[in-house]
Amino acid sequence: MQKHASDAKAILNELGQLSAFLKDLDAHAGNDECFETPLEIIQKTLNFDISVLYKVSNVIDDRLILEVIKVLDPQNSRKDLKEGRKLRLFLDARDEQYVNEVKAFQSRSVSCINVPGMGCDIMGYVYVPSAFGKAYLFGGDYFGNEAAVQAHEISTLEIMCNYLSTILMKTRFQYRSEIDELTGLFNSAKIKSQVERFSQRFRRKTSAVTSIAMGDIDFFKSVNDTYGHLQGDLVLKEVGAVLSGSLREYFDIAGRYGGEEFLMIFDETDGDMAVQIVERIRKNIESTNFSKTNAAGEVIPGEHLNITMSFGVAELSSHTDVHSPSQWIHRADTALYTSKQSGRNQTTLAPLLRPSGSD
Repeated sequence: MQKHASDAKAILNELGQLSAFLKDLDAHAGNDECFETPLEIIQKTLNFDISVLYKVSNVIDDRLILEVIKVLDPQNSRKDLKEGRKLRLFLDARDEQYVNEVKAFQSRSVSCINVPGMGCDIMGYVYVPSAFGKAYLFGGDYFGNEAAVQAHEISTLEIMCNYLSTILMKTRFQYRSEIDELTGLFNSAKIKSQVERFSQRFRRKTSAVTSIAMGDIDFFKSVNDTYGHLQGDLVLKEVGAVLSGSLREYFDIAGRYGGEEFLMIFDETDGDMAVQIVERIRKNIESTNFSKTNAAGEVIPGEHLNITMSFGVAELSSHTDVHSPSQWIHRADTALYTSKQSGRNQTTLAPLLRPSGSD
């Protein structure tokens, strides 16, 4: 049985869809997540019965390790392609079922050796800079069909693999421009822009309520002075992990405001509720055993540091007279200063100030 022939005009239309997807892609989509729509477009474009996305996990001696990331198999025909499964393939391509996977990886291009029966008939290589992670392979199987792959189909897969590579690099570059590399949280510019965004929303919708918290690591200078800046960097990294793991999904955002200061945003949360959340975070910090390093920055097994943080919380709602993002941040910072002056390792809520003319 012959496979369905692809149409060159339809291919051009689908390439336009891929281009539009690339333009609008959210920078915070995960590597694997951002492939989902392109895979559907490519399967439709090239009339694949089955399509699969692999991540190149590793190369060990004479073996290529591939992880199955995504499979589009409406008829459940390929029992060997299960998402999450890892394939260990010989680099000499002795397993004919996966010959195109191996050849595409070795050539860093498209391989389209016909594989009768069960096996992908065409496979392409998706380049990813090593700093962004491992490469990917993408291809398809004309299951039960004689795979007379045409030249324009090979060119189309090459173009689409380049699109996928571009998609990954776009998201990773944009992501890096917004993320503090040390802590993994938003960087200062991004978290400030988020405060601006919530402030603008309040001007459009005065019934909204949002709170922010400014946090500062207590006695952080003494950590650097006593143990060195490598230890200080590790503390910042681990604080970032604690903050990230303590936030509520969809409601909370955290960023490194600068130095050892962190700023958190709690959407749909008044000041009292924000204090409860921050107190839980503060106690998490207080009870965490932070890794201790030697002068070379190597973690010392069995040794740890304990640190604390102080916080100031400020609400933005119809009950406050905050008129700008800077004023909102200033109020949280003033509350933080009160926590510091009152003995540290505590949370202070900025007092509510009703707008003039209110009862």
